[in-house]
Amino acid sequence: MKIIINAFGMDIRLKQQASLEFASPAALTDVLRALQDQDKGQLERFIQDDLSLREGCVILLNGRNIASLDGLETSVHEGDELTFTVRVAGG
Repeated sequence: MKIIINAFGMDIRLKQQASLEFASPAALTDVLRALQDQDKGQLERFIQDDLSLREGCVILLNGRNIASLDGLETSVHEGDELTFTVRVAGG
């Protein structure tokens, strides 16, 4: 399965394609574990070892916060876009 990974923060800006050994769809928890194994350094700013989010961070799947979907059990499909970022507020 190929997906797009974006990461935006104070000291990181990343956009890359990731190839994972999963059938589509896969649970977000499985995708996050595989991404941690591939390149832990980039995502440890957003997710902890137990896959919980660090304070102030969010994960978007195709532009939607996973909190408004099925959380870590959200299904990820071929071609989806995962974005790791910090919460932003404005007005």
